[in-house]
Amino acid sequence: MRHALRRRGIDAEAAADLTQDAFLRVILAQPSGDAPEHMRRAYLYKVARNLGINHVKRAALAVHVPLDTPEAEAAMPRAPDTETIIATRAELRAVQAALREMPDRHRRAFTLHRIEGWPIARIAREIDLSPSRTWEMIHEAYRMIILKTGDF
Repeated sequence: MRHALRRRGIDAEAAADLTQDAFLRVILAQPSGDAPEHMRRAYLYKVARNLGINHVKRAALAVHVPLDTPEAEAAMPRAPDTETIIATRAELRAVQAALREMPDRHRRAFTLHRIEGWPIARIAREIDLSPSRTWEMIHEAYRMIILKTGDF
């Protein structure tokens, strides 16, 4: 069976893996025990053939991009420069200050929504408000941050 897969252009390692997968699938499928030997063998080869076809299709979809080209190097993320780091830290301090100045319920609703990713309904239950009032409170928190920092 491995040789049949190799004749289809599949490398030795992949052919061995596909052969094992084919046997496993046939064993798990448990074809009829009273089927003649040649039918069970044909089924096994059919499974291996189909796995081989899928393997070749997936390999054709994979794109190999060398990482040592100028284009690849230009696309790689760069570490931020010192100026960006300083500006980002200043923005973070401004947001933290705005959060400290916020009423507790606003801060809690905003934190649960923006940082924890909770849905509005869950936040509303947590802080014992209606979903619409909770949504308004979160918007108010955003406005407070924008007023304090200039943007968000």
